[in-house]
Amino acid sequence: MSAWLSRLFGRGGDTAAPPAPPATRLPVASAPRAATRLPASTAAPPAVPPLPVARRPLIDREGRLAGFEFPLPELLQRRLSQGADDTVLGAHLSAWIAATRPVAESGRVALLALPSTLSSQWLARPALLSQLKNQWLVLQADAFDEGRAPTLDALRATGAVLGAARSPRRGAGFVHIDADGVERGATVLAVAACRSAAPRARIVVAGLANVDDVEAVLAAGADMATGHHDRQGAPRGAVPLPPAMARVTRLLNQVLQDAELSEIAAELRSDVSLSYELLRHANSPLLGLQRRVEATDQAVMLLGRDSIYRWLCARLLAALPGRAAARALQEIALARALLFERLAGAVGAPAPTLYTMGLLSLLDVMVPMPMAEAVAPLKLPPDVQAALVERRGPWAPLLAMAAALERGDLATAGTHAERYGGLPAVLAANEAAWHAAGQSASLLWVKA
Repeated sequence: MSAWLSRLFGRGGDTAAPPAPPATRLPVASAPRAATRLPASTAAPPAVPPLPVARRPLIDREGRLAGFEFPLPELLQRRLSQGADDTVLGAHLSAWIAATRPVAESGRVALLALPSTLSSQWLARPALLSQLKNQWLVLQADAFDEGRAPTLDALRATGAVLGAARSPRRGAGFVHIDADGVERGATVLAVAACRSAAPRARIVVAGLANVDDVEAVLAAGADMATGHHDRQGAPRGAVPLPPAMARVTRLLNQVLQDAELSEIAAELRSDVSLSYELLRHANSPLLGLQRRVEATDQAVMLLGRDSIYRWLCARLLAALPGRAAARALQEIALARALLFERLAGAVGAPAPTLYTMGLLSLLDVMVPMPMAEAVAPLKLPPDVQAALVERRGPWAPLLAMAAALERGDLATAGTHAERYGGLPAVLAANEAAWHAAGQSASLLWVKA
């Protein structure tokens, strides 16, 4: 991590990696009973290649990225519909759970929704129980029937958090509401009904149509929500840029126009807040600078043009008008930037340019306003402008692929991924990008 940050923002040596952002820990509504040993097959499931696993960002009530919902992999869905034997199903379930484990171990929510065709008793088999630890499991309503208590006890003993699909159930720590295709008002009412029926249970809403719906259900009492965070609700016109954003925009354009570093430093010195942020950033031990930086001019010269430009892109997002999901959107945009940077070799494009495109790719949602108006003050390279505003040009497929990955549509993502080394390579790069973004977001954007 320290090496990556040094490459990203400036020179430096190896240092200890920073702690992950504070975990979003949500308590379970009811205390677990003692674990119960269940009879099950003693044969461990056979090893299978890693499954292509999608992840959907979960945004919490504070606007942070709380974790991810992991939809059922398409291959596992096919095995279930084909009536595959227990050994094969066990192997695929094991692979799915294993793919979610790093997120659960990081302290973030790893949510798995089990289909109605898959009994919760499956997960209580020893070979699978041994892999469960702190995952959030969405179970069908009948899993909470009184006769299923031993199964639930065994699952809870691993640290798993158990939730009920659609409506509250006794013994469920959370309720999972699928709002796909449901109007916002009806979803808000469903959240209110769940909150009234089970005040202690957490509420997770999935399948929301746009970021405004995400924020609306969180304001209505949901604890976490996921959906099309990259889409706005009703179209909005341009709004005046806040002074801080206008100042960062001027600086970005100075860098893009190859202004002298001394001119950039002079502009930075005129803003006390930006100067402070730059010095705080330059003196971070993660950059590994050998001496303390005490002046803005010194920081600009030591970091260099590329690192200053990337830092300014991050400050631009921080200067945007506040919206409830801002912190999560910043981290999602950073993950896109890091994914695109990792794929630069396959794209045949400059890594810094693709990084910038990814970081600005949610700018219209964050402001919010049409993308053409949001990027108008920036003098972006033509291919970046065409991709962000018109979704055309050589780099536009990267944006389409990122959006498909974030909504769990691996079929569409795989179509685009062929030009970047194939879906497995893209998924590996995406996982690494999410990990790096989670570690560095709290350093880039310090909550006021």
